[in-house]
Amino acid sequence: MTNNSKGYRMKDLVSLSGVSKQTIHFYLREGLLLPPVNTSKNMAYYAESTVEDIRLIKDLQEKRFLPLTVIKEFLKARRDGPDLFEDHFILYEHLFGKTSGGMAGRQFDGVSFMAETGLSEHELSQLLEMGIVCSPQEASGYRFDESDFAVAIAFKNLMDLGMRLQDMELYQSFLKLSRLEIELVHDRIVHKESEREHQPLRDIYSKLERVKSLLTAKAYREFFVNHSHE
Repeated sequence: MTNNSKGYRMKDLVSLSGVSKQTIHFYLREGLLLPPVNTSKNMAYYAESTVEDIRLIKDLQEKRFLPLTVIKEFLKARRDGPDLFEDHFILYEHLFGKTSGGMAGRQFDGVSFMAETGLSEHELSQLLEMGIVCSPQEASGYRFDESDFAVAIAFKNLMDLGMRLQDMELYQSFLKLSRLEIELVHDRIVHKESEREHQPLRDIYSKLERVKSLLTAKAYREFFVNHSHE
């Protein structure tokens, strides 16, 4: 299939990318693809880069399990320059990377989620109420993804060690602080008023994790110094 100097038509995009016309129109509505140049009422041409963009979207969805909102940022960074794209890619791959146990990309309803994680109905209800595991509620009920699964397993392990369900409210507060942190980082560091470009996102994230790691170690160290075992 070849294109002329004007670019690709919709049927060319479908043929070259292997993605349906309906899906491509959905990508366009969501703002993931650059709009076409309309040469007449029934004729529009898309830039050659659109085919590669469609293939990238498909790859990031099916192989890396990234949500469309994140993929949209990927594509914007890719158009702004390769360095910015690589910066986003490394961080997002870490944050949205595959979870262990072969659960990446899986979706669960409430029944299968409890069966896989070992949580009781009451435990799951409380974690949902706290916002520890949180997925949009659809007509068929809650849907949980691999991120919810990893968090639920981690909390189940804590409860098996002796932590009580009500103790999990501590991590509800931690989650709220983490959300406040990312808003501050976004406003103060990433999108600051200064014309100077921010450091790579992976470096910013690493420094934030370093601060939290040191503060956690400080708290534990102080506890064991002040509460020596008899």
